[in-house]
Amino acid sequence: MKAATLLLPAAVLLAVACSEPNAPGLMASAQGSNGVVNRVSVGGHDLDIAGTTDANFSLVAIGFADGSASGQWSDQFGQQDGGIHVAVNCVSVAGNQAWISGIITSGGAGGVDFTGLPAITRVADIGTSANDAPDLISFSFIGVAAPCTAQPNLPLQPMTDGQVTVN
Repeated sequence: MKAATLLLPAAVLLAVACSEPNAPGLMASAQGSNGVVNRVSVGGHDLDIAGTTDANFSLVAIGFADGSASGQWSDQFGQQDGGIHVAVNCVSVAGNQAWISGIITSGGAGGVDFTGLPAITRVADIGTSANDAPDLISFSFIGVAAPCTAQPNLPLQPMTDGQVTVN
């Protein structure tokens, strides 16, 4: 009886995990049937308003031929001020810039939970770090329900360290 009781929750968790749109197995099969149109990645530090190193910002977003998107981003606000984790649902690319939006799956700041709110960000791939021009990222704008396809003019800030890649 105990074995059956333990197996049922495990089976339910497996079924739920396999139905998630961002599950790794589904992402691989979606790539094969949909074709990847755009891939955007970011890793490094961002800036706070005072211009000092804030914390880490990382993002991987994939846009598919049918207009769907997959990926995630994490923005840690630094100095123990919180942060967010976002499930990507939209990728829009124009030249060397990309707009990415999604829904916050966890995180908050100042005791406020942002889970379930929309978020959007913008990045620009300026080139390699050898060209002396840093890549650019915007802050994560929380509660903005604009889809990334609207390509809002989110202010860009230079990264202090890291790389943006827009393909």
